[in-house]
Amino acid sequence: MCPQLAQISEAEQSLHDMVNWLQHCHDINVPDAYHAVMRTAEHLFWLEQELMESYDFPSRQSHLEQHARVLRGLHCAHGAVLRGNAAHGRHAGGQLLLDWLALHRETMHAVLSIWISYCDHGLVDHQGPVQTQVVNAH
Repeated sequence: MCPQLAQISEAEQSLHDMVNWLQHCHDINVPDAYHAVMRTAEHLFWLEQELMESYDFPSRQSHLEQHARVLRGLHCAHGAVLRGNAAHGRHAGGQLLLDWLALHRETMHAVLSIWISYCDHGLVDHQGPVQTQVVNAH
């Protein structure tokens, strides 16, 4: 197994732990717990980006765009959390994030796992140039 995948699994577990804290802490601690969720998500996404880059993953851009959208949502909700809206923080940084993560794992991570497996078994030369097709719409 790719050692980076083990790091990603650990970071995912850490994210689940932070979400659990967010969901069960006292309202006064929600800002700290929410911040921990954001930082852990950022770290997880960074690990995934490093992995995709090391394997020249051809769908890297769309994968990273999903990460950016989620982080944007978390950062947008952060203002409400800082103004004392604990329920909003628990929703955005809790079940909504976990639902997205489950879908992301079943779709984007599935494709990434197949790519890594192909590369590791010599079925794809991941060190060579990756061919991309550009479509210009006018």
